[in-house]
Amino acid sequence: MKNFDSRTYSINDFIEWDDRGQLEISPKFQRRSVWSPQAKSYLIDTILKDKPLPKIFIRATTDPKTKKTTREIVDGQQRIRTILSFVKDGFKISKVHNEEFGGMLYSELPEEVQGEFLKYEVAVDLLLDVQDRDILDVFARLNTYSVSLNKQELFNAKYFGYFKQLVYKLSGDFYTFWTENRIFTDTKIMRMSEAELMTDLIIAALEGIQSKKSADKFYSKYDEVFENRKEIEANIKATMDLIGNLFGATLKTSNFRTVPNFYGLFVALYHMNFGIPNMELPRKAITEKDIPKIINTLEDINSIFELDEIPKEYFEFIKSTKDATTDVPARKTRCSFIIAKLYECMKD
Repeated sequence: MKNFDSRTYSINDFIEWDDRGQLEISPKFQRRSVWSPQAKSYLIDTILKDKPLPKIFIRATTDPKTKKTTREIVDGQQRIRTILSFVKDGFKISKVHNEEFGGMLYSELPEEVQGEFLKYEVAVDLLLDVQDRDILDVFARLNTYSVSLNKQELFNAKYFGYFKQLVYKLSGDFYTFWTENRIFTDTKIMRMSEAELMTDLIIAALEGIQSKKSADKFYSKYDEVFENRKEIEANIKATMDLIGNLFGATLKTSNFRTVPNFYGLFVALYHMNFGIPNMELPRKAITEKDIPKIINTLEDINSIFELDEIPKEYFEFIKSTKDATTDVPARKTRCSFIIAKLYECMKD
Protein backbone atom coordinates (compact mmCIF):
# COMPACT_ATOMS: atom_id res chain seq x y z
CA MET A 1 0.00 0.00 0.00
CA LYS A 2 1.32 3.44 -0.90
CA ASN A 3 2.20 5.30 2.30
CA PHE A 4 3.21 8.71 0.97
CA ASP A 5 1.71 11.33 -1.30
CA SER A 6 2.88 14.66 -2.70
CA ARG A 7 0.45 17.50 -2.21
CA THR A 8 0.26 21.26 -1.72
CA TYR A 9 -1.48 23.02 1.14
CA SER A 10 -2.12 26.71 1.64
CA ILE A 11 -0.77 28.57 4.64
CA ASN A 12 -4.38 28.97 5.73
CA ASP A 13 -4.69 25.15 5.90
CA PHE A 14 -1.85 25.05 8.43
CA ILE A 15 -3.49 27.86 10.45
CA GLU A 16 -6.82 26.00 10.55
CA TRP A 17 -5.15 22.72 11.62
CA ASP A 18 -3.30 24.57 14.36
CA ASP A 19 -6.47 26.26 15.59
CA ARG A 20 -8.27 22.90 15.73
CA GLY A 21 -5.43 21.20 17.59
CA GLN A 22 -4.70 18.94 14.63
CA LEU A 23 -1.17 20.18 13.97
CA GLU A 24 1.77 18.88 15.96
CA ILE A 25 5.00 20.78 15.39
CA SER A 26 7.46 18.30 16.80
CA PRO A 27 11.25 18.42 16.78
CA LYS A 28 11.35 14.66 17.34
CA PHE A 29 13.06 13.88 14.04
CA GLN A 30 15.24 16.94 13.63
CA ARG A 31 17.67 19.26 15.41
CA ARG A 32 16.30 21.69 17.98
CA SER A 33 17.80 24.67 16.20
CA VAL A 34 16.36 28.14 16.73
CA TRP A 35 16.19 30.50 13.79
CA SER A 36 17.54 34.02 14.06
CA PRO A 37 15.21 37.00 13.51
CA GLN A 38 16.93 37.56 10.15
CA ALA A 39 16.23 34.00 9.03
CA LYS A 40 12.57 34.33 9.99
CA SER A 41 12.18 37.62 8.13
CA TYR A 42 13.88 36.19 5.04
CA LEU A 43 11.42 33.28 4.98
CA ILE A 44 8.43 35.64 5.17
CA ASP A 45 9.89 37.78 2.39
CA THR A 46 10.25 34.63 0.28
CA ILE A 47 6.53 33.99 0.66
CA LEU A 48 5.53 37.60 0.01
CA LYS A 49 7.55 37.53 -3.22
CA ASP A 50 5.89 34.22 -4.18
CA LYS A 51 9.16 32.31 -4.34
CA PRO A 52 9.19 28.54 -3.63
CA LEU A 53 10.09 27.06 -0.26
CA PRO A 54 11.73 23.65 0.26
CA LYS A 55 9.32 20.74 0.62
CA ILE A 56 7.91 19.94 4.06
CA PHE A 57 7.33 16.40 5.38
CA ILE A 58 4.17 15.69 7.38
CA ARG A 59 3.07 12.45 9.00
CA ALA A 60 -0.71 12.16 8.93
CA THR A 61 -2.36 9.75 11.37
CA THR A 62 -6.14 9.20 11.47
CA ASP A 63 -7.87 7.80 14.53
CA PRO A 64 -10.58 5.45 13.16
CA LYS A 65 -12.75 5.94 16.26
CA THR A 66 -12.74 9.73 16.45
CA LYS A 67 -12.13 10.17 12.72
CA LYS A 68 -9.67 12.89 13.71
CA THR A 69 -6.51 13.33 11.62
CA THR A 70 -3.36 14.57 13.35
CA ARG A 71 -0.62 16.10 11.22
CA GLU A 72 2.87 15.95 12.66
CA ILE A 73 5.62 18.10 11.11
CA VAL A 74 8.61 15.79 10.88
CA ASP A 75 10.73 18.01 8.64
CA GLY A 76 10.15 21.74 8.27
CA GLN A 77 9.11 22.60 11.82
CA GLN A 78 11.04 25.89 11.90
CA ARG A 79 9.41 27.05 8.68
CA ILE A 80 5.92 26.30 9.98
CA ARG A 81 6.66 27.80 13.40
CA THR A 82 7.89 30.96 11.70
CA ILE A 83 4.84 31.26 9.46
CA LEU A 84 2.38 30.73 12.33
CA SER A 85 4.28 33.18 14.53
CA PHE A 86 4.20 35.86 11.83
CA VAL A 87 0.46 35.46 11.26
CA LYS A 88 -0.03 35.97 15.02
CA ASP A 89 2.02 39.20 14.86
CA GLY A 90 4.98 37.56 16.58
CA PHE A 91 7.56 39.60 14.66
CA LYS A 92 8.00 42.19 11.94
CA ILE A 93 9.49 41.85 8.47
CA SER A 94 12.94 43.41 8.25
CA LYS A 95 13.58 46.31 5.88
CA VAL A 96 16.79 44.48 4.94
CA HIS A 97 14.65 41.98 3.05
CA ASN A 98 11.59 43.93 1.98
CA GLU A 99 11.70 47.71 1.57
CA GLU A 100 7.96 47.93 0.86
CA PHE A 101 6.68 46.03 3.89
CA GLY A 102 9.72 46.25 6.17
CA GLY A 103 8.86 47.14 9.76
CA MET A 104 5.31 45.74 9.46
CA LEU A 105 3.54 43.04 11.41
CA TYR A 106 1.19 40.70 9.55
CA SER A 107 -1.85 42.67 10.74
CA GLU A 108 -0.34 45.85 9.34
CA LEU A 109 0.03 44.51 5.80
CA PRO A 110 -2.51 45.66 3.22
CA GLU A 111 -5.56 43.39 3.25
CA GLU A 112 -4.94 42.09 -0.26
CA VAL A 113 -1.36 41.19 0.68
CA GLN A 114 -2.61 39.31 3.74
CA GLY A 115 -4.99 37.39 1.49
CA GLU A 116 -2.26 36.41 -0.95
CA PHE A 117 -0.07 35.34 1.98
CA LEU A 118 -2.77 32.99 3.29
CA LYS A 119 -3.25 31.49 -0.19
CA TYR A 120 0.47 30.76 -0.66
CA GLU A 121 0.91 27.03 -1.31
CA VAL A 122 3.48 24.90 0.49
CA ALA A 123 4.75 21.71 -1.15
CA VAL A 124 4.32 18.74 1.17
CA ASP A 125 5.22 15.07 1.16
CA LEU A 126 2.47 13.46 3.20
CA LEU A 127 3.50 10.30 5.07
CA LEU A 128 0.38 8.25 5.79
CA ASP A 129 0.29 6.18 8.99
CA VAL A 130 4.06 5.67 8.85
CA GLN A 131 5.99 4.32 11.84
CA ASP A 132 8.95 6.16 13.40
CA ARG A 133 11.49 3.67 12.06
CA ASP A 134 10.14 4.16 8.53
CA ILE A 135 10.43 7.93 8.81
CA LEU A 136 14.04 7.59 9.92
CA ASP A 137 14.63 5.35 6.92
CA VAL A 138 13.14 8.00 4.61
CA PHE A 139 15.53 10.64 5.94
CA ALA A 140 18.49 8.28 5.74
CA ARG A 141 17.72 7.71 2.06
CA LEU A 142 17.29 11.44 1.39
CA ASN A 143 20.61 12.21 3.08
CA THR A 144 22.32 9.57 0.94
CA TYR A 145 21.96 11.88 -2.04
CA SER A 146 22.67 15.18 -0.32
CA VAL A 147 25.82 17.07 -1.27
CA SER A 148 28.07 18.67 1.33
CA LEU A 149 27.76 22.45 1.30
CA ASN A 150 30.70 24.41 -0.04
CA LYS A 151 31.85 27.63 1.65
CA GLN A 152 29.62 29.93 -0.40
CA GLU A 153 26.57 27.73 0.23
CA LEU A 154 27.34 27.89 3.95
CA PHE A 155 27.39 31.71 3.76
CA ASN A 156 24.01 31.55 2.02
CA ALA A 157 22.61 29.44 4.85
CA LYS A 158 24.17 31.53 7.63
CA TYR A 159 23.52 35.13 6.59
CA PHE A 160 20.36 36.97 5.53
CA GLY A 161 21.32 40.65 5.56
CA TYR A 162 22.32 43.46 3.24
CA PHE A 163 25.65 42.04 2.09
CA LYS A 164 24.16 38.70 1.09
CA GLN A 165 21.23 40.42 -0.62
CA LEU A 166 23.60 42.50 -2.75
CA VAL A 167 25.77 39.49 -3.63
CA TYR A 168 22.86 37.45 -4.92
CA LYS A 169 21.12 40.36 -6.62
CA LEU A 170 24.19 41.24 -8.66
CA SER A 171 25.05 37.60 -9.31
CA GLY A 172 21.57 37.05 -10.72
CA ASP A 173 21.54 40.29 -12.70
CA PHE A 174 24.58 39.08 -14.65
CA TYR A 175 23.53 35.44 -15.11
CA THR A 176 23.52 35.80 -18.92
CA PHE A 177 26.92 37.50 -18.80
CA TRP A 178 28.45 34.61 -16.81
CA THR A 179 27.08 31.89 -19.05
CA GLU A 180 27.43 33.52 -22.48
CA ASN A 181 31.05 34.44 -21.78
CA ARG A 182 31.81 30.95 -20.44
CA ILE A 183 32.98 32.28 -17.11
CA PHE A 184 30.69 29.84 -15.30
CA THR A 185 28.66 26.87 -16.46
CA ASP A 186 25.13 26.31 -15.20
CA THR A 187 26.51 23.53 -12.99
CA LYS A 188 28.97 25.95 -11.38
CA ILE A 189 26.22 28.51 -10.91
CA MET A 190 24.07 25.89 -9.20
CA ARG A 191 26.88 25.58 -6.64
CA MET A 192 27.06 29.40 -6.30
CA SER A 193 30.45 29.92 -7.95
CA GLU A 194 29.30 33.21 -9.46
CA ALA A 195 28.19 34.40 -6.01
CA GLU A 196 31.61 33.49 -4.66
CA LEU A 197 33.28 35.70 -7.30
CA MET A 198 30.79 38.52 -6.78
CA THR A 199 31.52 38.35 -3.05
CA ASP A 200 35.19 38.99 -3.76
CA LEU A 201 34.44 41.84 -6.17
CA ILE A 202 32.17 43.62 -3.67
CA ILE A 203 34.77 43.22 -0.91
CA ALA A 204 37.47 44.72 -3.15
CA ALA A 205 35.22 47.69 -3.95
CA LEU A 206 34.44 48.19 -0.26
CA GLU A 207 37.75 47.67 1.50
CA GLY A 208 40.39 46.84 -1.07
CA ILE A 209 41.97 43.56 -2.11
CA GLN A 210 41.44 40.84 0.49
CA SER A 211 42.02 37.11 0.72
CA LYS A 212 39.10 34.86 -0.14
CA LYS A 213 39.46 33.45 3.37
CA SER A 214 38.24 36.75 4.84
CA ALA A 215 34.81 36.64 3.17
CA ASP A 216 32.96 35.52 6.30
CA LYS A 217 34.08 38.69 8.10
CA PHE A 218 32.45 40.90 5.49
CA TYR A 219 29.18 38.97 5.40
CA SER A 220 29.01 39.55 9.16
CA LYS A 221 30.22 43.16 9.15
CA TYR A 222 27.73 44.36 6.52
CA ASP A 223 24.85 42.07 7.48
CA GLU A 224 22.69 44.63 9.30
CA VAL A 225 24.28 47.95 8.28
CA PHE A 226 25.53 48.65 4.74
CA GLU A 227 25.07 52.36 4.21
CA ASN A 228 26.72 52.80 0.80
CA ARG A 229 25.32 49.64 -0.78
CA LYS A 230 23.45 51.56 -3.50
CA GLU A 231 26.63 53.34 -4.57
CA ILE A 232 28.62 50.09 -4.59
CA GLU A 233 25.88 48.38 -6.59
CA ALA A 234 25.84 51.16 -9.20
CA ASN A 235 29.65 51.17 -9.50
CA ILE A 236 29.84 47.40 -9.89
CA LYS A 237 27.13 47.41 -12.55
CA ALA A 238 28.94 50.18 -14.42
CA THR A 239 32.19 48.19 -14.32
CA MET A 240 30.52 44.99 -15.51
CA ASP A 241 28.87 46.90 -18.35
CA LEU A 242 32.23 48.42 -19.26
CA ILE A 243 33.79 44.96 -19.50
CA GLY A 244 30.95 43.89 -21.77
CA ASN A 245 31.49 46.92 -24.00
CA LEU A 246 35.26 46.44 -24.16
CA PHE A 247 35.13 42.77 -25.14
CA GLY A 248 31.82 42.28 -26.89
CA ALA A 249 31.63 38.67 -27.98
CA THR A 250 35.38 38.07 -27.58
CA LEU A 251 35.50 37.64 -23.80
CA LYS A 252 34.49 33.97 -24.01
CA THR A 253 37.64 33.19 -26.01
CA SER A 254 39.89 35.48 -23.96
CA ASN A 255 42.19 34.52 -21.11
CA PHE A 256 40.34 37.13 -19.06
CA ARG A 257 37.34 34.81 -18.75
CA THR A 258 39.13 32.67 -16.13
CA VAL A 259 38.14 33.63 -12.59
CA PRO A 260 41.61 34.83 -11.41
CA ASN A 261 42.10 36.94 -14.54
CA PHE A 262 38.55 38.28 -14.48
CA TYR A 263 39.08 39.37 -10.89
CA GLY A 264 42.22 41.26 -11.93
CA LEU A 265 40.46 42.84 -14.92
CA PHE A 266 37.45 43.95 -12.87
CA VAL A 267 39.51 45.42 -10.02
CA ALA A 268 41.76 47.29 -12.47
CA LEU A 269 38.84 48.87 -14.34
CA TYR A 270 36.98 49.63 -11.11
CA HIS A 271 40.08 51.34 -9.73
CA MET A 272 40.38 53.51 -12.82
CA ASN A 273 36.87 54.90 -12.49
CA PHE A 274 36.05 54.72 -8.79
CA GLY A 275 39.20 53.85 -6.87
CA ILE A 276 39.96 50.67 -4.93
CA PRO A 277 40.63 51.37 -1.23
CA ASN A 278 44.28 50.99 -0.20
CA MET A 279 45.37 50.62 -3.83
CA GLU A 280 48.28 53.06 -3.96
CA LEU A 281 48.47 53.32 -7.72
CA PRO A 282 47.54 56.34 -9.86
CA ARG A 283 44.23 56.20 -11.67
CA LYS A 284 42.37 58.09 -14.36
CA ALA A 285 38.65 57.95 -15.09
CA ILE A 286 37.96 56.24 -18.41
CA THR A 287 36.41 58.39 -21.14
CA GLU A 288 35.02 57.41 -24.52
CA LYS A 289 38.23 58.44 -26.28
CA ASP A 290 40.22 56.04 -24.04
CA ILE A 291 38.25 52.96 -25.12
CA PRO A 292 40.32 52.08 -28.24
CA LYS A 293 43.55 52.37 -26.24
CA ILE A 294 42.18 50.20 -23.45
CA ILE A 295 40.98 47.54 -25.87
CA ASN A 296 44.42 47.44 -27.48
CA THR A 297 46.16 47.25 -24.09
CA LEU A 298 43.96 44.40 -22.90
CA GLU A 299 44.64 42.54 -26.14
CA ASP A 300 48.37 42.98 -25.49
CA ILE A 301 48.00 41.61 -21.97
CA ASN A 302 45.94 38.70 -23.24
CA SER A 303 48.67 37.85 -25.75
CA ILE A 304 51.20 37.38 -22.91
CA PHE A 305 49.39 34.17 -21.96
CA GLU A 306 49.95 32.82 -25.47
CA LEU A 307 53.75 33.19 -25.43
CA ASP A 308 55.80 29.99 -25.53
CA GLU A 309 58.41 31.58 -23.30
CA ILE A 310 57.44 34.20 -20.76
CA PRO A 311 59.80 37.22 -20.64
CA LYS A 312 61.27 38.02 -17.24
CA GLU A 313 59.24 41.24 -16.83
CA TYR A 314 56.00 39.25 -17.10
CA PHE A 315 57.00 36.29 -14.95
CA GLU A 316 55.49 37.49 -11.64
CA PHE A 317 52.27 38.51 -13.36
CA ILE A 318 51.80 35.11 -15.00
CA LYS A 319 52.75 33.37 -11.76
CA SER A 320 50.04 35.36 -9.93
CA THR A 321 47.41 33.97 -12.30
CA LYS A 322 48.34 30.36 -11.57
CA ASP A 323 49.64 30.01 -8.01
CA ALA A 324 47.70 30.85 -4.80
CA THR A 325 45.44 33.01 -6.95
CA THR A 326 43.04 33.97 -4.13
CA ASP A 327 45.73 35.08 -1.67
CA VAL A 328 46.40 38.81 -1.23
CA PRO A 329 49.96 38.90 -2.70
CA ALA A 330 48.90 37.14 -5.92
CA ARG A 331 45.81 39.29 -6.28
CA LYS A 332 47.75 42.51 -5.72
CA THR A 333 50.43 41.51 -8.22
CA ARG A 334 47.83 40.64 -10.85
CA CYS A 335 45.71 43.75 -10.34
CA SER A 336 48.66 46.12 -10.08
CA PHE A 337 50.11 44.86 -13.36
CA ILE A 338 46.86 45.50 -15.24
CA ILE A 339 46.27 48.87 -13.55
CA ALA A 340 49.77 50.05 -14.48
CA LYS A 341 49.29 49.03 -18.10
CA LEU A 342 45.92 50.79 -18.31
CA TYR A 343 47.18 53.98 -16.71
CA GLU A 344 50.20 54.02 -19.01
CA CYS A 345 48.09 53.73 -22.15
CA MET A 346 45.68 56.44 -20.95
CA LYS A 347 48.47 58.96 -20.25
CA ASP A 348 49.33 59.28 -23.92
